[in-house]
Amino acid sequence: MMRHTIVIVGAGFSGTVLAANLLRRPPSGATDIVLIERGAEMGRGVAYAAREFPYLLNVPAGRLSADSHEPEQFLRYAQRRLAKAGSEDFLPRAVYGDYLQDVLLEAERAAPPQARLMRQFGEVRRIARRGEQALTVEFANGAAIAADRVILALGNPPSPLPPWAADVRNHPAYRHDPWDLPKTLTAQHSVLIVGNGLTMADAALALSHDPGCAPMLHTISRRGLIPLAQTPFRPLAVQGDGEALLACAHSIRRVLSTSRALAREVESLGGDWREVVTFIRNWAPALWGRLPEAERRRFVRHLQGYWDVHRHRLPPNLSERIAHLRGGGKLQVNAGRILDVAALGGRLRVLWRPRGRETTATLWADLVINATGPDYALNRSSDPLINSLRATGLVLEDALHLGLRTGRHGACVDAQGNASERVFYLGPMLRADHWETTAATELRDHAERLAAHLAAR
Repeated sequence: MMRHTIVIVGAGFSGTVLAANLLRRPPSGATDIVLIERGAEMGRGVAYAAREFPYLLNVPAGRLSADSHEPEQFLRYAQRRLAKAGSEDFLPRAVYGDYLQDVLLEAERAAPPQARLMRQFGEVRRIARRGEQALTVEFANGAAIAADRVILALGNPPSPLPPWAADVRNHPAYRHDPWDLPKTLTAQHSVLIVGNGLTMADAALALSHDPGCAPMLHTISRRGLIPLAQTPFRPLAVQGDGEALLACAHSIRRVLSTSRALAREVESLGGDWREVVTFIRNWAPALWGRLPEAERRRFVRHLQGYWDVHRHRLPPNLSERIAHLRGGGKLQVNAGRILDVAALGGRLRVLWRPRGRETTATLWADLVINATGPDYALNRSSDPLINSLRATGLVLEDALHLGLRTGRHGACVDAQGNASERVFYLGPMLRADHWETTAATELRDHAERLAAHLAAR
């Protein structure tokens, strides 16, 4: 019997959840589901890796099920390990990685006979066409797999190397990986974290977990905005068909004013502005699809930073710790732009310009951490697979450098503008066409729809 082969490149959240869905409800014919991971473990990726410092999820346990048919699946799993875990608790990310591994294992055990999961470790460097009906997935070591369908579940791209870091990239005081933090810093040391998002908060909290030995922390980002705090708000409190928002889709200024008015109304009734953000998130794909490109550009240039700090929030206890560090003078948040970084002995001298000023300032650091976040501009990618896909025309970058252009079910749009029937993408770079595709539940829903489509085909 001829077997159909579906290859999933990447076994982080997206790849793992897609594989589990295909195992639960596979195609009717004999199917090999080949799940490929270039890291050491499947089901974790960078986000849910087991680390010495217990980084926390920034979404409550009750809202993180990887299966929409079982909304409390993760909570029940967590409670088997942490008896006191509640639906509003923010649990360690490593626990979520364990959960994803368990989800895949359970789906594999329960899969019908015609579906077979094949795990493979290695780095995929190239995907080539094999005639009209098949593809070849090629590894860095020269091995290759023939595939009928390929799904790119590549996760977040790495952070870019900033221009100012070119001369110090190999200096021991520079960390391009924000999770690779030294353990030898003391209160006499000074650290600069470049970026003010959730990764900055992770690094700052990891470095200051022992208050007596915490170094002096500085941050720099373009606007100096840091994530706001989570609250026990009601995610479904604001209901409606989104008509008022969608009616404003010709102007991002109108969308902003309508959103602010809705937030004021909700708060006047005793609600929480986070309920409005969740409502907007639910309608973001439709809204984004209607916005003209010029309005999308205005949003990315002027409003994205403000949306991010309202949308990507910190657990309350972590937000309080950040506030305590700032209040105690151990964390200084700056807005500005780095002009130059030079190595002088074991330290780095940072020349930067504060926002709104013509004069420059100098900061001395024993450690500089790149926490600027992923770079979605494919033309700057250093990933051999991404560069190969672009060179062969199998994928197309969007005009705003937000990710990959995709059609229905995540079908990759090629260089000629055609949606592929054989190459698909699943992950945060879907935001080029949907905007809100970074949360676990959003990617879960995309995974379920893609799995149903693949099974039907």
